Amino acid sequence: MKKTLIIFLSLILFQMQNLKAEEGQFRFGVEIGWSPVELEAEDTAQSIANALGETVTTTYDTGVFVGRLFGEYGLSSNTAIEAGYFKTSSADAKYSAASGTASESYDVSGFDAALVLKSSEGFFGKVGIHSSTVEGAANVVIGGTSYAATGSADGSGLLFGAGYEVDNTRYAVTRYNDVGGIDTDVTFLSVGFLF
Repeated sequence: MKKTLIIFLSLILFQMQNLKAEEGQFRFGVEIGWSPVELEAEDTAQSIANALGETVTTTYDTGVFVGRLFGEYGLSSNTAIEAGYFKTSSADAKYSAASGTASESYDVSGFDAALVLKSSEGFFGKVGIHSSTVEGAANVVIGGTSYAATGSADGSGLLFGAGYEVDNTRYAVTRYNDVGGIDTDVTFLSVGFLF
């Protein structure tokens, strides 16, 4: 699936000649935004405290930045298809106890494709699919010895979103379900620019 989306994106990027969003036309866009995250760091800190028998303090991110590049092809004046690539910044959590420290970090990236329905007033909605990867890394330091681990999860899921577009500027919210094939969702609040 990733290979198909890469080929589709490449075709969009290399074949853009007229950038109006009309039937049979291609447009290219860039979205930047933010997504809230829930790392459940306080629960993890409590689990570490219970295991060590020590007080554990934690600091953690409550959101990540998200970037997305996409291409859009107009099927009609009110219908389009779009495909894109998205990536988040890392969501980090750090834990400290008298006997050591620990940290964990996660980021998400993937490809998406969606059918977009537009109104003449500028409102739009979309529904589609994504193929995504969640990558994680952890590091634990106990008694001066460091232990590291990494892992990733790949999978696909549904996406849906809505927003408003005016003068080639897009304001949107998009929800990616089952990111990385696990029970984790990402809700992306963004501003986009179409060219």
